[in-house]
Amino acid sequence: MDTTYLRAVMAQWASGVVVVTTVRDGGGRHGMTASSFTSVALDPPLVSVCLATASSTCRFLRHSGVFAVNVLGHDHEDIGRRFATSTTRGDRFATGRWDTASTGAAVLTDAVAWVDCVVAACHPAGDHTIVLGLVQDAATPRPAPPLIYHDRTYYEGIAR
Repeated sequence: MDTTYLRAVMAQWASGVVVVTTVRDGGGRHGMTASSFTSVALDPPLVSVCLATASSTCRFLRHSGVFAVNVLGHDHEDIGRRFATSTTRGDRFATGRWDTASTGAAVLTDAVAWVDCVVAACHPAGDHTIVLGLVQDAATPRPAPPLIYHDRTYYEGIAR
């Protein structure tokens, strides 16, 4: 299967936008934008994210054993874009207000929602790793429509 064509096909699936954060070696913060996030189970409380295995995010997350998932609101496109590119200069966390969750991972103070997790398991899946997180804490800081990503374009929320 041609990967360029498959990418175009998969871009037709609309999804919410999250920023996955973790702790760097030495205690610094690290994060990236993702759209492959889902709730897995309520008992025990598990979520999953899919990360490129070769990415620094995957490497830091595996080493630290912790991560947070921040659900972006319709007005967080700038944060989504900032964390989406590896060419961002300076501190990615300079945009938005960030706090530190109990695991040490960064959480966006005005996110639509966030979950703070310890890594429960990592499963290889092609060039990605499926990471299962055992939820330690969660919050819904503010009610707002989510940021949506479809066909390589951000959309501000959903019609209600």
